Amino acid sequence: MKRILTFVPAAVLALAALSPSPAAAQAPAAGAAAEPAAPAAAGKEKLVDISKVDINIQKTPQIQATNVKDKRWTPKDWIEIEVEATAELSKTEKDKSRKTYDEVTFKYYAYLTGSSAKKSRVLTGEIVHVNVPIKEKIHSVAYITPSQLQKVTEATATGPANPTMVKAWGVQVLIDGQEVGRKTSDSNKEWWSNPSLPPQEAALLNKADTPFAPLWGDFHLEIKPR
Repeated sequence: MKRILTFVPAAVLALAALSPSPAAAQAPAAGAAAEPAAPAAAGKEKLVDISKVDINIQKTPQIQATNVKDKRWTPKDWIEIEVEATAELSKTEKDKSRKTYDEVTFKYYAYLTGSSAKKSRVLTGEIVHVNVPIKEKIHSVAYITPSQLQKVTEATATGPANPTMVKAWGVQVLIDGQEVGRKTSDSNKEWWSNPSLPPQEAALLNKADTPFAPLWGDFHLEIKPR
């Protein structure tokens, strides 16, 4: 059963230890209050309105199969980053009856607090969705694996994981390489561009690359095949 955990305000992250500068850089709190959406880009329309981003804990699903030997194992904790949004038709679109966008890219950023400053990471992931409906609620999702959590936080592989391990998050949405939507835990700022933050690591997985792939029907957007 999916367990939804609401954000609690996270303490301001002082990152002076990661930079030779005496001034302490700050990473935004993941539980910061929602802010009005920032313009997607100067002169560009906001075609994808992100209504919320949820950070959840999911246990590895136990899926039964016949004609195979069962194995004893303990389901582990995954961190799920799930986006709810609505795509709008461009004002300049000539085909007013258009119902979908061919491709929409979601870029994910998650600041994962390590057991030490050196182990902390900004995890990234890029998911290309296809046949994205216009004027409907849509959902995209990315995952942090149990082994990645263990590597960075040095917690046990079986948990317990906690959403507060993600100190900051951000989601950018692009169509044809242009940003058309954004939501972050820091007033929609690109906090991940701060050079004082820990290294970035492309470690966030799309749903198709996880044990959750067969679940929830067409609740999540279709992923472009590689």
